[in-house]
Amino acid sequence: MQARNVRRFMSLTLLLSVLGSAAFVSQTPAQAQPQRAAGSYVVQAASTESAAAAVVAAGGTVKQPLNIINAVSAELSTSALTKLGANLDVALYADAPVWKSDDDDNETKTKDLALYPSAASGTNTLHETTVNTPKSECKAVGNNDWRVIRHNDQEQRELQGRGVTVAVVDSGFMKFASASDWQRNASTGELFATNSGRCFVYRDFLPRNSTNANSGSAGNNSVDQSGHGTHVLATIADNRETKLAPNTNDTPVGVAPEVNVVIARALDANGAGTYSSVIASIDWILANKERYNIRVLNLSLYAPVSGPYWSDPMNQAVMKAWQSGIVVVAAAGNDGATAGTITVPGNVPYVITVGALKSGRYTTSTYDELAAYSSRGPTESAFVKPDVLVPASRTIAPMPTNSTLATTLRNMRTANPNSCKVNGVTVKSQDATTGATAAFCYQEDKQVDFKVGSPAKAHGYYQLSGTSMAAAEASGVVALILQANPNLTNNQVKYRLMATAKPAIDTTTGQAVYSPWEQGAGLIDANSAIYTSTLATANDGMNIALDLDTVSASQTHYWGNTIWNELTGQFSVIDPTTGQSIAVWNGTNRIWTGTNRIWTGTNRIWTGTNRIWTGTNRIWTGTSTWASSESLWAGTNRIWTGSTPNTSLNTAATGERLINE
Repeated sequence: MQARNVRRFMSLTLLLSVLGSAAFVSQTPAQAQPQRAAGSYVVQAASTESAAAAVVAAGGTVKQPLNIINAVSAELSTSALTKLGANLDVALYADAPVWKSDDDDNETKTKDLALYPSAASGTNTLHETTVNTPKSECKAVGNNDWRVIRHNDQEQRELQGRGVTVAVVDSGFMKFASASDWQRNASTGELFATNSGRCFVYRDFLPRNSTNANSGSAGNNSVDQSGHGTHVLATIADNRETKLAPNTNDTPVGVAPEVNVVIARALDANGAGTYSSVIASIDWILANKERYNIRVLNLSLYAPVSGPYWSDPMNQAVMKAWQSGIVVVAAAGNDGATAGTITVPGNVPYVITVGALKSGRYTTSTYDELAAYSSRGPTESAFVKPDVLVPASRTIAPMPTNSTLATTLRNMRTANPNSCKVNGVTVKSQDATTGATAAFCYQEDKQVDFKVGSPAKAHGYYQLSGTSMAAAEASGVVALILQANPNLTNNQVKYRLMATAKPAIDTTTGQAVYSPWEQGAGLIDANSAIYTSTLATANDGMNIALDLDTVSASQTHYWGNTIWNELTGQFSVIDPTTGQSIAVWNGTNRIWTGTNRIWTGTNRIWTGTNRIWTGTNRIWTGTSTWASSESLWAGTNRIWTGSTPNTSLNTAATGERLINE
C-alpha cells in the first residue's frame, strides 16, 4: 500500500501543477479506452431507455436499470463493447468493485469511557436531554405500503434521533430470529419491521445466487454475511444500554438509538460489491426518500479514484442524492497517511467526508492523534478533504459471530479480563508467547437491542477501526442535529458540523498541528453543532445541477482551491476572496511528539474557512485524453498515471480496509 500511496502523491503533484490551466474537456472512457475485456459494465446515455436500447442493439444483455444516472448495468461481449465504443451517444464504465471502508488519546472527552460509538462521538451526554421533536410514526397506509408519517405537532423527546431516517448502503443487517418478525412486500422485495413508532426497512441488491444467502427479491429475512453492515448500523442505532463511565447511568451505546433505518444490502460476505449494486441501492433510496423521510445517507464504503469526481458514475448517483436534499456522509478512506488518498465517493466535494482520530489511550504520546490509516486530501480535483474527524479507532459495536469479519478478526472481540488468565496474566487474544490455545477470553455475547424485531442470536461486540466507523458516527450526529432542527438543509448541516469542529492546536504556538488536508475543519463537536443558531450554508458558489451535466459540449465543473508549488514542494490552499495562501503542507506523514496539543474551537486558525472547501468554476473545453485504465485525467495534455490500482473482483475479497492495529 505504501508504494501505491507514494505513486499517488507523485502523480498528484503533476495534477496540481497544471491547475492554472483554464481550458479542459472530458472524453468518455469508452472512446479513449477501446481495449476492454468482456464482462459487466455500466452503460450511460441520455436516458435509461436509450442506454438499454443501445445495449440490446449492440448484442449485449441488460441486467438492471440505473435510473438515477440514466444508465443500465449490462453484460457485454467483446463484440458488443466494440459496437458501443463506437457509439458517441453512450458512455461506458466498468462495473468496478466497491468495498467496505473499514484501528486509541488520553482522549479528553472519552478518557474513562468504553469506546462505544456514543462515547467516542460525545453524544452519550446528550441522550437524556430533551428537544422539541415533530411527532412521527411508522405505519402501513395500504397493503404493505409502509411509510414514516410525520405530523405537524411536536412533542418533547430525548435527543436520540427520533423521527429521522438514516439510509445505510452496506453488507446488510443481522438476521432476525424469525422471518415473521419482518413483513414482506412481495412485489418490491422490501422487508418492514416496526415497534413504538420506529421503522426498519430492508432490501437486498445482491445477485440472487447460492453464495449470497437469502439474496434478491425472494429473500424473507435480513442477513449480514460480512458483519460490516451490522457493525456500521449498530454504531448509528444500537439501543442496548450499558454503563459507559464510572458513576453514570446506563446509556444507549449507539449515537442515535431511536432513528428509523433503511438498509440496502449491496456488499457481499467479503464486504465487496459493484458500482451497479451501490448505484441501484442509491436509486431505490432516492425513490423512497419522501416515503420513509430519509434525511441521511451513510456510505461506509470506497472505490479507487479513476477520474475527476463528476465523471464517476457512483459519484453521480451520490450527487443526485445530495441534490435531492439528503445529507450524504461518506468515509474518507483508509489509504493514509500520504497526500491524495481520498477515495470514491468521499472525493465528492458536496458531501460530508469523515476522517478518523486515534484515541490517546492507544497512542505513545497519550494524545489524540490523526489515525495513520485515515486518508488525506487534496482530492484529484484539488478540493480540501476530509471535512471533519471523529474518534473511530477501536469502535465497539456488534457483529454476527459467524460473519466473515467476526471469524477473521477474532482478536478484536471485546475481552472479559476477569475470566481468562494464563499464569496469572490476563489474555485478551490468542497468545503465541504463552502457548495458550484457548485464550480467546471474550465477554459473553450480548443481546443486541434495536427495539425492532428479535435477533436470531446474541452477538459478540468487536473493536473495529476505520473511516467506516467514523462515517457511521457522523451520520448519527447528523440525525441528532436534524431531530432538533428538522428544517435545516443538507448544506446547512454540513456548515454547522464544520463551523463548530475543533482543529488540533499547538498551545505554545497557536498553530495547527495538522493541515486542513489532514484534519479538515477538525474534530466534530456534536453539542455545538446541534445547538448553534447559524443558518449559513456550505458549498456556496457551486451549482450541483450544472455539475451533474456531463453531456453538454461546454460543461461547468469545479476545482478546489489547492495549489501545488513545485519549487517549495508544498501544497497551499488559497482563499478565493483574497488570493492569499491560508495553509501549507508538504504532503508527508507526521507523528506528533509534542505535549502542548489541544482540540479546541476557540481559535480559528484558518481565515476564510467558509470558503476554502468550495470550488472554483471551470469551463471544461478543449482537448484531453484518458491514457489507460490506470490513468487519471488531469487537464489539457496532462495525465496523472498510475493512480488507480488494477484490482479485480477476485481480489476485492482480500482488499480489506479494516485496520488491525
